[in-house]
Parts: sequence; structure tokens; C-alpha cells
Amino acid sequence: MERAPYTPGPGGDAAPGARGPGNRLLQFTLTIPFPSAMDAEIAHRFLTPNEELQEPVREELHVNGSILTVRLTADDPGQLQMSITSCLGQLSLVIRAMQIIMPPFFTKPQQ
Repeated sequence: MERAPYTPGPGGDAAPGARGPGNRLLQFTLTIPFPSAMDAEIAHRFLTPNEELQEPVREELHVNGSILTVRLTADDPGQLQMSITSCLGQLSLVIRAMQIIMPPFFTKPQQ
């Protein structure tokens, strides 16, 4: 886990709700390569929540080509740990479902 840089709020104070050690946010970034850009986009759509929730952990998902990047940011280590566990579980389910539903996309190209 890496720590996000400190970002002061208005007037140089800590951003509202920042309570982590030294008022710094904790950040976890996971980069997942997929066999194709379409596979990464499908996973992105399944993992993206339908609406933005105001939770103690911020979740960002981005697709760049066939790479899906997941970034979780929080000020509480316990909340971040629970979100990481949940995210990995959801990702595992999505990948398993994709392997069952779309097996041709998950086969390795023959050389």
C-alpha cells in the first residue's frame, strides 16, 4: 500500500473527513491485464457501481486498452483492508463468470 500525497483543504486545513495518520490518505492500486480491450471493458462495467456512494473508501476504475486499473483510497486502514478484500472477491467472480460465458476470449493465442 502506498500513501497518497497530502492535499490540504481550503485555508490549508486537512480535507474534510481526513483522519488518517498524519492526515494522509491510504491508497491501494491494482492493475489487471486482460486478453483484450473488450474483456477489460466488460470487467469494468461489472465492477462499476450503478451510483456513486458516499463511503469511507473511494473506488476508481479505469480502462486503458486491455488493462483495468482499480484504485481504492481511504483514510482508515481497516476500511481500506475490507474494501480490498471485497474488491478482490468481486474481481475473482467477474473473471470466473467471463471464463465460463466467453471461453474463447480467455484461451491463449496459439504460437
